[in-house]
Amino acid sequence: MFRNMKKEDERKTGLTKKDISDSLNEFFGKQIEPRFNRIESYIQKQIEPRFDRIDKKLEEHDKRFNDLTNHFDQIYNRLERLETEYFSITAALQRIEDRLDRVEQKLDKEISIREHLEKEVSDLKQRIAVLQGKIEEIEGRLKTIS
Repeated sequence: MFRNMKKEDERKTGLTKKDISDSLNEFFGKQIEPRFNRIESYIQKQIEPRFDRIDKKLEEHDKRFNDLTNHFDQIYNRLERLETEYFSITAALQRIEDRLDRVEQKLDKEISIREHLEKEVSDLKQRIAVLQGKIEEIEGRLKTIS
């Protein structure tokens, strides 16, 4: 039934599929294709060079970014070494401080002993002076008796 209607429509209008196809091909060739060619030409002359420049800039930025990444890696390695050295130095300083504390304790004992000895020497000098005075007194008495 639909086939019969198509044939009747074709007879009324006098157009066939080939006529429509030829018309569309002719329209495409005269109207659309030149516009596409102009658009393609515009893209090749105006837009592609911009994309090429953008690609070049992106490559430069990628190189710089890689350089920065390498620099950061070097900095992290140095920081890691510094951190290790810092812990080594702080541990060594702690050992030195502990040793100095022991030395100070020994010095405090020695100073205490020295002060005690100095006091004893001073006391002995005083006692010797007293004894010397007594000896002189006794000698003086002996001279008076003899």
